[in-house]
Amino acid sequence: MNPQSIPSSSNNDISNPSTVDVRRRLRLGEVLVKEGIISEAQVESALAAQKQSKGKRLGEVLVDMRLVDEVTIVKTLAKRLDLPFVDLNQIKISETALKELPARLMREQNILPIACDTESVTVAFGDPLAMEAIDSVRLSCRKRLVEVVSTPTQIKRFVDRSVSVAESKEDFEDFLRSLGREVDREAAAGEDAAAVRLANKIILDAIRDRASDIHIEPNGDRQELLVRFRVDGECREYRRVPAEYREQLVARLKIMARLNIAERRMPQDGKIRFKLGESEIELRVVTLPTAGENEDVVLRILAGSGAQPLGDMNLSPDYLRAIQNLVESPYGMVLAVGPTGSGKTTTLHAMLGKVNAQEKKVWTIEDPVEITQAGLRQMHVIPKIGLTFASAMRSFLRADPDVIMVGEMRDEETAHMAIEASLTGHLVFSTLHTNNAPETITRLVDMGLEPFSFSDALLAVLAQRLCRRLCDQCKEEYEASEIEKEELSGYLGDGVLSRLGGPGPLKLHHAGGCAECDDTGYRGRLALHELLINNDEIREAIQKKATTAELRSLAEKSGMRTLLQDGAAKCLQGLTDLKQVLAVCSR
Repeated sequence: MNPQSIPSSSNNDISNPSTVDVRRRLRLGEVLVKEGIISEAQVESALAAQKQSKGKRLGEVLVDMRLVDEVTIVKTLAKRLDLPFVDLNQIKISETALKELPARLMREQNILPIACDTESVTVAFGDPLAMEAIDSVRLSCRKRLVEVVSTPTQIKRFVDRSVSVAESKEDFEDFLRSLGREVDREAAAGEDAAAVRLANKIILDAIRDRASDIHIEPNGDRQELLVRFRVDGECREYRRVPAEYREQLVARLKIMARLNIAERRMPQDGKIRFKLGESEIELRVVTLPTAGENEDVVLRILAGSGAQPLGDMNLSPDYLRAIQNLVESPYGMVLAVGPTGSGKTTTLHAMLGKVNAQEKKVWTIEDPVEITQAGLRQMHVIPKIGLTFASAMRSFLRADPDVIMVGEMRDEETAHMAIEASLTGHLVFSTLHTNNAPETITRLVDMGLEPFSFSDALLAVLAQRLCRRLCDQCKEEYEASEIEKEELSGYLGDGVLSRLGGPGPLKLHHAGGCAECDDTGYRGRLALHELLINNDEIREAIQKKATTAELRSLAEKSGMRTLLQDGAAKCLQGLTDLKQVLAVCSR
């Protein structure tokens, strides 16, 4: 946005002394009464309440008393003073403009510079009658000031976000300058403290920002190195680092992961144990040679915590009851399926937490062990020495197990071992990379599993996806359009839609934006599920090597909701929106 895109006004140049005099004589209560928005009695009541408050302006008191909302107050003043009203959500705020005023002044006076050119700065005010704010801006800025009006709440939110980002960038630039001085001092001694500090800062900031992955992306010796964080399933740029640090940073991360720093032609895998106060965070590291003689590094921040309760898995009530019954089975096989990063291991550990008891012996073989639970006996896969999923399974069967968890059924041998274990009196949990629950069955039969044994062993398949969750602090309710009603009805059916949507107009939610969610409207992720429970009809279909479509039809007849249907139901609960559901589920 630039100043020319703001509606022109003869009064929005606050350098005009006559305009300032008009402001000083104007009273908010009088303006609102004259416009018929509130009564004189209500103004008197608000003025009395204002005397009891600590420094609150009359507008804030009126909003607190619910006599009028702040949008009405601001728009009324804007109209009275012939000033443009601006919705900050609808414009792009200039980063250059943010540098025109001190961050301290923006926070203290709740004002936001939004655009500038060589001669003027456009500033959004939440209270155009706050003359101390106007005077402070005039003293701090050497350019001509052009005033627009926005709501105080919106300005505060954008000030918090914009100033924090600006300060963060400034802090990082100061950090890089300090690294430069360290490099100069330490070059002769051959020390690499600068690389240590840079690597530590990136990891600490990633943990602070709730990132699941860190992507280090060098671009040769002439372009800046890009660092990105994956937060709530979405990659975001974190910082750009000068190219001269690329080799030191990659080498430092490889040293932390105990990898061969001389090997740059082949991918390598390792782990970092990062001390954070009294706790320790584990990161899984992979290095990959990329074009232009670069070497990328990707670090996954592992959960490192205990299992979550099964009730916290976002399962619908009927699915939760079904799984609680399934995990009480004395034997059989339960599979959690979906793409990488869809929360399969987290869900399986929640199930294990339900069966983990003193009277049960539980063995797990994982790659790697991301979640630990007291009472479980957990092993890491080490292919280099022959410790694979299949070999561990053979040993488990001789180690008196009650419950076995296999991190992934990667091959036919492991799958055969899992079926053998489940048919000989053990409860087996495992994962598989498939798109949905019915497809999992046909995939395993196609791998060469004997259909009769597999159909007897299988208890259930739980397919899962993770989509972005609406921020609870700022999500906004609205009435669904006819197009949205038709789309949801197509997924759920009219009967289910009317039952879940309740009486009256159908209500949905969309993303807002606040400081809590970095103004994205989303915070955290939500699991969507598809639970296929084996029964006599499905068992018979497996034995006949039925197609995926046939199995899906039988499962839906038995009560299975597809991933998309589960997502649509969660949209009606206000947990997410249809855009996010469709981003992870096929129609």
